[in-house]
Amino acid sequence: MKEREYHFKIHSISRFIIAMIVILCSLLVLMVEYLPRTENEIISIVQFIAILLISFYAANQIGMAKVKVIFTNEGIIHVWIRRFFLSWESNIKISWDLVDNYVFQEDRTFDSFIINLTNKTRYKINRLNVLPINDDFEKLVKDFPKLSNEYKNSLTPDSQTKTIKEGESIYASKSFRWVFYFMSAGFLVLVLTKVFNPESETKWSALGVIGSGLLFYGLMIKGQRKNN
Repeated sequence: MKEREYHFKIHSISRFIIAMIVILCSLLVLMVEYLPRTENEIISIVQFIAILLISFYAANQIGMAKVKVIFTNEGIIHVWIRRFFLSWESNIKISWDLVDNYVFQEDRTFDSFIINLTNKTRYKINRLNVLPINDDFEKLVKDFPKLSNEYKNSLTPDSQTKTIKEGESIYASKSFRWVFYFMSAGFLVLVLTKVFNPESETKWSALGVIGSGLLFYGLMIKGQRKNN
């Protein structure tokens, strides 16, 4: 079969989070120490937003790499076009015989495409989803279910060859559902406390953020059950 190439950006979640915290905290300290203090609330908000955007941009650059993924008759080849900051990982090659199943896992900030292997390891691609990025990541996710089996069958044209199927995401696990139920119960307690005690220190804005997060993960759990 003809080789297929996909060029896209990937992210290291740990690098992104660490860089974001370090840069944001450093810039906030510099702002407090060196910028003139102002009583104007609007100016303070603008300064904070500017620092937040700068921190996000810098963390995104530190936590981002560029790769080329090639589907060949022998397997999947992962080639680093630009490695992560302070990283020297080697290129990766995975034989189709090792591929067990795949999972596309959505999240509020990072999406993940995971290829689980028969040797109990996995190949995982994380992708920041809060910004529009024009590359081949979505095309790879869309093409993989069909192409992976075509390549595998061309390698071993045997009717007994195991089909590469979609696996279960974390949202289908019992442990995740129990954590979700526990967090939902805690959220309900906070809401009721705020309703019956308006003087509670809990802010409605904070409850809104928590509630939107729980709604998102609830929909993910529901969608996983529907697919199964």
